[in-house]
Amino acid sequence: MQRLDAREPVCWSWDTRTPESQDDARSTLRAWHGGRCAVCGYRDGRLVEDHDHETGLIRGLLCRSCNGREPHDDGLFRKYRERPPAHILGIHLRYWDPFHGWAQPRAIASNQFDTHPAYALASRLAARLQPDGDT
Repeated sequence: MQRLDAREPVCWSWDTRTPESQDDARSTLRAWHGGRCAVCGYRDGRLVEDHDHETGLIRGLLCRSCNGREPHDDGLFRKYRERPPAHILGIHLRYWDPFHGWAQPRAIASNQFDTHPAYALASRLAARLQPDGDT
């Protein structure tokens, strides 16, 4: 099986029905994955909970290989981040790390989104292009 050659995360093709016998959202997420990585589909009994560091919410379960590649890829993994398993299933779970406890959403002030000069320039240009009276 070739891994990471897909144009979409493999979980997008999975049946969205979930097993009814699950007691909680975490069990439902695990049962729906069926031991498969959400991105490449590799079956691994040691899947890890991938989470969004901005929100502290779990996105889905990934094999260790995909979990290591996820932050460094803007193609397949960007699609995965836009519509992860938790979103598909309507599940909202906070990530829990055994060393640090519950993941907390990052507090970001509006002036801290990105400090790169290109973004500052784009912001100034956008302000200039707005018609008078619009703010």
